[in-house]
Amino acid sequence: MLYTPKYIYNNDLDKTICKCAECKKYRILYCHTDMVENKKESTKEMNSDIIAVCSKCGSTYRFNLKHISFKNGDKYEVGRVAFIEEKYPQVKENIIKNYNSYDAISKIKSENFLTKLIKEDLEGDLQKSEYVFMEK
Repeated sequence: MLYTPKYIYNNDLDKTICKCAECKKYRILYCHTDMVENKKESTKEMNSDIIAVCSKCGSTYRFNLKHISFKNGDKYEVGRVAFIEEKYPQVKENIIKNYNSYDAISKIKSENFLTKLIKEDLEGDLQKSEYVFMEK
């Protein structure tokens, strides 16, 4: 199952991305994810390249996020973080270009996102997926 959250919350992350005092969450503008699900063990690991905006100050960031989901809970590890200096219209234009550069196995439209499934493989109990989604 594809995981397309609208927000990422500071409380879930292992380190702070935005330094503003009021930051509690980030609205996801774009996400490219490689996911491996183990159906037998009910675990999943996702490595994502994300562009998101702070819900309080409006600063935009690009960062890597590793999300591991176990039966007992979730773990989120933030990798490389880069502040994006471009204004929102330019960021959105770049996101659309990047999103459109991928060929899709299937496309999904939801209330909040446009999603493209890029790859999907099944190897024993492991289901591997690669997908990209962007905010409408």
